[in-house]
Amino acid sequence: MSERIIQTADLSAISGGLRTLSRNIEDVGGRIDKVDDTVTITRKELFDLQAQFHQFLDTYNRATQVSLAETRLIKIRQELTSKFGHYGDVRRAAVGLLQATDISVVHTATMRDITEELMVLTPAYWLAPALVALAAWLRDDQFLAQRALGEALRRDDEKTSLFFALISRRAGRGNASATWLDRFLGQQNPMQLQRQTIILINATAGGVFSPNVQQVCYERLQAWIGELSDRAGFVEEQRVQWRQALLSKIPEDQHGARYPHLERLCTNWAALNGQLNRASLNTVFLDHMREIFESPLPSSTRLAEAVDDLLTHLVTDHDAAELPLRKEEARLQAIIAQDGRVDIAEKHHDLEREAFEENVSFTQLLTNAAMHAERSGASRASQRLAFALSRAWVHNAFSDLTIETRRTQPDTAHLQIGNWTGQTHDGTEEKALQSSLEQHIHSECLAALALVKLGPKHVICGILGVLLLLSMFTGNFIFAFIGVALLAWVFFEYRGLEKKRDMVRDSFDRRAQSEKADLDGCLAEYVEWLRDFAARDAVATQTSAYIDAIAPDSHLALREESSRRILSNS
Repeated sequence: MSERIIQTADLSAISGGLRTLSRNIEDVGGRIDKVDDTVTITRKELFDLQAQFHQFLDTYNRATQVSLAETRLIKIRQELTSKFGHYGDVRRAAVGLLQATDISVVHTATMRDITEELMVLTPAYWLAPALVALAAWLRDDQFLAQRALGEALRRDDEKTSLFFALISRRAGRGNASATWLDRFLGQQNPMQLQRQTIILINATAGGVFSPNVQQVCYERLQAWIGELSDRAGFVEEQRVQWRQALLSKIPEDQHGARYPHLERLCTNWAALNGQLNRASLNTVFLDHMREIFESPLPSSTRLAEAVDDLLTHLVTDHDAAELPLRKEEARLQAIIAQDGRVDIAEKHHDLEREAFEENVSFTQLLTNAAMHAERSGASRASQRLAFALSRAWVHNAFSDLTIETRRTQPDTAHLQIGNWTGQTHDGTEEKALQSSLEQHIHSECLAALALVKLGPKHVICGILGVLLLLSMFTGNFIFAFIGVALLAWVFFEYRGLEKKRDMVRDSFDRRAQSEKADLDGCLAEYVEWLRDFAARDAVATQTSAYIDAIAPDSHLALREESSRRILSNS
């Protein structure tokens, strides 16, 4: 009897030990889960920290580029001032001399002293001897006027000819103006025009010259186009040239704020974002043309001020020696304007830098005037005429870009949500894609549940526990106790499998709900993207019609004292 009691007591202790062991095992399991959660959180925080570091690094690099550009810009402008600042004195004196002549408030002797001093201080600048010649002409000193005029022509024949053409027009000397303009135009090569030729387009388009002089200028412009058109490959060159000009107008907007799901989960989002920007060109270019053609021109009653502006453009135009520094100044300004994004700034600068070229073809001159007026010095009237003369080339280039934009439009949006990938053509495949996503998640869930099972270690411990338990029949109760403990651990592990399976199922249920919501968001945003693209693309019809409506002979401004202008129909 006593032996039975002892055995009962011993089994009770074993049972208590097994329960304690089970609780300890569950506690260890819970701690392991907490460690897993902590590792997951730590990994996420590490990824967030990495993203913040890259963002900080990008911000720092951009700030550094802006700082370097600003410092370099100051040096460039200081160099421009030190090397060419005295040119400004001559330019201001030229405008002042013309204004003083208009109101007759300065003695000719004063004009002589000022112009001769500028001649001494500026030994290489064409405008200085031109002013000496002008002052000598006003006081009827023919000998000095001819000598100074010869020196001005020697220094820069083209600018001097244009300068006196404008002066002659201002003085009402129509024949002299025509002579000087003929001399100026006769020196031009339509393949290598000097940048100051834009002044002539300003004068022709703005109605500065009398109708007969305007006729001569317009005929020369048409002749240049005819001469260039006879060259092999000319039409293709114009397509490329205007294509590059139009590309410079494509915005660099980021549309991720409007389409957050696509930005995050669409693998070809960069292409979709780029297509929206390309389609936006239709509106951007249409607004650009409307601003040019629908904004009012300067009043014709202020013709004297318009001539002063034209002369100011001529005398303040960049000299050939200044161009390298002006190019660098423009590049640095582009970097600052793009907030240190050097790649974008360089791209825009490369597309626009031809506006700074010292020698350009007449057609490139028209392109610069139409698309980059602020850099090429073109007036609003010149922009109108440039568009009018280039209408066919603009139409061809715009049509090419429109076709290219439509052809390169992605026909599908490629989605990657978690480990699932799919694609949509028009956002209407909701049921099929959701079914595919559910099957994918269900397959992964089954694979994960299949992993929730007793492993080799449990089998080994179970077999070892049985063998040790059998040693009880040999009277070795210690090994039997160990066997019971091992079997109990395997038993409790087996009982915990269903709980783990429930946790896996809950996890995949939450994941399915979240990823289905992401899929719905992607599909809805893609439908909106298609509508957005279609709306932007539809503007191409209006833009093309606006281009076709431009007529070359309707964009020459009338001179104030003339009620009509004469243009040949040839």
